[in-house]
Amino acid sequence: MSKATNQATQFERVMFFSDAVFAIAITLLVIEIHPPHGKFDSEAALANALLAMIPQYIGFIVSFFVIGRFWTGHHRICGAIAKADDKFIRINLMFLMLVAFGPFPTALISLYPDRATGVIVYTGWLILIGLANHRLAAYAEKTPALWVKGATKAELTRFVRMSWTPILLGILAFTLGMICPILSLIPLMGAPVIMWAFNKWVLDRV
Repeated sequence: MSKATNQATQFERVMFFSDAVFAIAITLLVIEIHPPHGKFDSEAALANALLAMIPQYIGFIVSFFVIGRFWTGHHRICGAIAKADDKFIRINLMFLMLVAFGPFPTALISLYPDRATGVIVYTGWLILIGLANHRLAAYAEKTPALWVKGATKAELTRFVRMSWTPILLGILAFTLGMICPILSLIPLMGAPVIMWAFNKWVLDRV
């Protein structure tokens, strides 16, 4: 087996492992949503119990799109490189560790949406995973030896700029959450739209 073939095979294993972690993390989000327990004497009682779980539904939807957005960014970064060296793998593992941790802060803020502690843990996780994602993109940008043939500096630089979006979003949600915990849900629920708008109308003009 040639060196190039071996590197390609190793890189594929890194990508398969990364995709598996993302898939498991997203799946675990819904496992945290449990049907209401107890004996319900009427349809209204069951309906009210389901309505009381709205924060959990919101937590699932928000984190599904947050993790999905990180997967999209990871997919784009890895599409611009052809191999992974030891340092890239280490950074990627740290990033995946935070991806796998996602269901815990999601469950916490879903159960206690009116508590500052839940906001701090969730937004702290979002900022940390954003920083890890940024580190991954920045390392790929400054290591041309990893680039796929045809990749450009401008392409990798754009990925680095885009990686700031979830970090800024986490800081905004944290700030609002310290004023009133429920306010943190505004940027978190609007995360997909905010990220799209920021990337399109701000980063595209830098």
